[in-house]
Amino acid sequence: MWACIDAQAIQGANAVAMNRWMVLTVLVVLFGIWVGVPQLGLLPDTGSVHLFSGLALGAFAFGYIPESDTIETTEPVLLWRRFAAFLIDLIALFMVLHPLMSMLVPVAAVIVGVALVFSYFWLHGVFGRATLGQYVMGYTILPADGANSEPEFAHRTISSFVATCLWPVTFIAASQEDATPGTYHWDRESGTQAVRLMSLKR
Repeated sequence: MWACIDAQAIQGANAVAMNRWMVLTVLVVLFGIWVGVPQLGLLPDTGSVHLFSGLALGAFAFGYIPESDTIETTEPVLLWRRFAAFLIDLIALFMVLHPLMSMLVPVAAVIVGVALVFSYFWLHGVFGRATLGQYVMGYTILPADGANSEPEFAHRTISSFVATCLWPVTFIAASQEDATPGTYHWDRESGTQAVRLMSLKR
């Protein structure tokens, strides 16, 4: 019986890993099209290439990234994993939002861009879904276990965004101040936690 459970767990973990690699492959291919086609001069209309790549990535991420089903909390989500997820998300957001932002005046583009980026991270936390980068890196954000208050995903979004942008300072501070590996001040202050994903559902 235990052998069957272990076999199923291993099979599920392997399937999740393959799904993550597939998502990363799609992102790399679309990014290659986004950058490579205009650089090679294969199509004269650069805007159409960017629009196609961005819309394709947005549709893929929205339609494919599943919700978490079973989670593993024994392995901490360290800062390097969060930083890698953040970079993946920024690349994806740039590809999706660039065609829209290019049609706006600079001031409006900054305001709309900041609002959309904030909403992207905030709403994924509110609905308990991993962002594209978090999915590839194998974790998601959930309310903290045993929290006495409602999770503050907006506070977390702002704090973690600033901390990730200031990553050299954050790495040093985290190594000195955070006694629990994988738990950082924006987790504690917002009543949330980052948990590793073990298996996923469609």
